[in-house]
Amino acid sequence: MKTRSTFISLATLAAFCTLSAKNEPILPQGAAELMQHGIAGPFITEALANSPALVVAENRYQAARASIDSSSMLPNPRVQITHFVESIQTRTGPQRQALSLQQPIPWLGSLRSKKEIAQSQAQALWHAYASLQFETVDQVTTAAIENAYLSKSITIAEQNLQLLERLESIAGDKIKSGGLLSDLLRIQLETEKQRDALARQRTLLLANSAHLEGIIGRSPSGNPLPIEWSAPMPLQTNPEQWIAAIRQNSPQIATLQALLASQESRERLARLANRPEFTLGINYVRTGDALNPEMADSGKDPWALMVGVSLPIWGKANNAIARQASFERDAVSAQIEELQFSLLAEGQAWIARLNDAQTRVQRYQEKLIPLAQQAHEVTESAYRSDQASVLDLIDTDRALLNLETEYWRAASDAWIARWKLTTLSGGLWLD
Repeated sequence: MKTRSTFISLATLAAFCTLSAKNEPILPQGAAELMQHGIAGPFITEALANSPALVVAENRYQAARASIDSSSMLPNPRVQITHFVESIQTRTGPQRQALSLQQPIPWLGSLRSKKEIAQSQAQALWHAYASLQFETVDQVTTAAIENAYLSKSITIAEQNLQLLERLESIAGDKIKSGGLLSDLLRIQLETEKQRDALARQRTLLLANSAHLEGIIGRSPSGNPLPIEWSAPMPLQTNPEQWIAAIRQNSPQIATLQALLASQESRERLARLANRPEFTLGINYVRTGDALNPEMADSGKDPWALMVGVSLPIWGKANNAIARQASFERDAVSAQIEELQFSLLAEGQAWIARLNDAQTRVQRYQEKLIPLAQQAHEVTESAYRSDQASVLDLIDTDRALLNLETEYWRAASDAWIARWKLTTLSGGLWLD
């Protein structure tokens, strides 16, 4: 019996070792590779290094990973010592103490299912950790790009303010030669409006910079974060690659798939509830000398082997456990399908936004801004020669300011769309 028990234990251990090697979580290269891409790379580095939430997620994964080995071990043996207050007199002598050692042995396959559950839970926590990394990257890039856009918008507004101040000087000179005071007043009004808008933008930049510093784990400095950037080049690769990557590499889907594997193992384990469990044991009794010292086997300590079997007679309750596990597995499977539809739809929406933003960037670069600059130059020259009104000049100046600002908004929209698609697809970066 002892030899058979040892053989079963060794065979089970070998099977578990093989299963562990096959199901070892393959760590994705993850968000760390994105540190070198785009305008947000340095901020991603800080965020991934400083985020307490990521430390929590990693430690939970490590804890689940550490539990895998313990989940495949046999239950702890039980030792029981009995001391007879009044010794039981037997033919060979009085029985004084009894020692019992018992080892429960679950049905073959139960320990394997428990280890598969632990492995799947660890994999789910790993993918949840990776998903949190990409969520952090998404927050950092969105805040950094918005910060960069506000910086460009402020620069344009400052240039426009300088232009209005120059026009104010021109209008003042024209008044000296008989020009209208109303022109000067209108320019001064436009100048003050621009100063007010510029102050609001600077406040927004400070607030957004503080938000970004909080995400990356810095103490707020009270100063805007400088970011050098430019509009992205047109995408050279097929954006549909992101859709394929969402299907294959999304950490959110991978988390649910690991949970599905865990539920399948739970279902297999639940079916084993109708199978008996065994207990192997040894009983030893310490015996004193017999009343008649010449009695055969006087004082000899008896011992015995014990085999116990559980009786799974409550089949209805055990079947209910299996049905519960089956329903939970079906629920996770449906959740995976729902999430796939949602993520693929979101990916297609961001591809459409990316295409629109890139088209707008090209339109502003090649047509709208050059035309607005030319119109502004012509109108300013006409105003100097009294062939255009100050309202015409202000309108062309405002149009140029708006187009330049919208150009950088389109550029930031393109960057945000690329980063959204990158994080949705599990880190796929396309140039």
